[in-house]
Amino acid sequence: MAKIEKNFAVPPEVTSYFDGKSAAPAFSYLDVWAEEHAYKFTVAKATELDVLNSFRSTISQAIAEGKGFDAWKPLIGKELTKLGWWGPRMVSDPTGEQPDRMVNFASDRRLKIIFWSNANSARSAGQWERVQRSKKALPYILYVRTTSGDPRPEHLSWVGIILPVDHPFWKTHWPPNGWLCKCQVRQISGREAEQLLGHEPKDGGVLYRDTVPDLGPDIQHRNRRTGEITMVPQGIDAGWQTNPGLARASTLIRNLETKLEAAAPQDAQKVLGELWEDPYLRLAPRLPEKVWLPAGHNQLLADELGAKSPVISVTSETIAERMEKHKLPVGDFAVLPQILSEGLVLPDPRGRGNVRSLLAKIGKAFWRSFVTVSDNGYLRATSLHQRNEKEMRNQVQRSDGKWPWE
Repeated sequence: MAKIEKNFAVPPEVTSYFDGKSAAPAFSYLDVWAEEHAYKFTVAKATELDVLNSFRSTISQAIAEGKGFDAWKPLIGKELTKLGWWGPRMVSDPTGEQPDRMVNFASDRRLKIIFWSNANSARSAGQWERVQRSKKALPYILYVRTTSGDPRPEHLSWVGIILPVDHPFWKTHWPPNGWLCKCQVRQISGREAEQLLGHEPKDGGVLYRDTVPDLGPDIQHRNRRTGEITMVPQGIDAGWQTNPGLARASTLIRNLETKLEAAAPQDAQKVLGELWEDPYLRLAPRLPEKVWLPAGHNQLLADELGAKSPVISVTSETIAERMEKHKLPVGDFAVLPQILSEGLVLPDPRGRGNVRSLLAKIGKAFWRSFVTVSDNGYLRATSLHQRNEKEMRNQVQRSDGKWPWE
């Protein structure tokens, strides 16, 4: 059972992952599937929101306090007793697709699965986030042996695999890899990887290798509730073929862009501010693939430049370049939504018609960002810098503008 030692503070990435989910009442575990778990919290047969929120609040408390199942069970028991849900109940399928079913949330087996799946997914996501932050010093991942007394043969075949942090294998094989899976991974240095790979195993010992065993083609799985077809690697339980932390980072971006299109300016800025405070979004600059991140919302600027959308995006490459070349902490990019939504808009100092300069004072710091409209009609933020007051005044004066920060 996922239990964090009492003497250690719970990593903020773990609590942030769980607390950042939205409630999704569901009749079947198939209603919320695979990557959806990265941003939705659900419990099968918890079709009433107050019941689901009882699970959510007590699991959140247990994770934050480093408590295990035995400490959590009295918490959820007390809450469900108040609601009349402690014991057998008949539950109706809101879709009408399936007949009423009996559920017993007082069942130890059911409760253990609910707690295990949520606590371990949060722990797994938190570990992935920390791995991404430290991969320059520790660039490899080692799949270690499960603590289970009855391990699955496929999972045993992965023990000893050593691959780079961003290898595609970890997109699908990041533990847990199935219901109640106890497999683990460990982040190691290049030196340790070299030593282990050069080690000759003794009889029954671990064979370390930098290749992935061929277990055959992925298995096609059809979600009988939604009809969705998913390809699942052999040895992994359907629905567990995702990396929770990676899924959180990608789905945050994907789901937000649609909402921002129609958002009111004040709502968009609030949502974007919260998004950039999420540690999983801040991982994007460290990922190997290029990612477009929503960073601002400015309808007036979109109208002025003839853009298709008021959403302003920035590439992970731009952020990475600011971090590497200019030593700008990734946390500083949390000011982007305010700059891009409320900043003073000025012409481009170089005279480019498709570019605008946005200036803002946040606290005592002065900031400047450039926004361009792409060839296909979308707004892109291309830079972020701190500037001193003299430089900012000079730019405003050259643009015949009025200094707004007296």
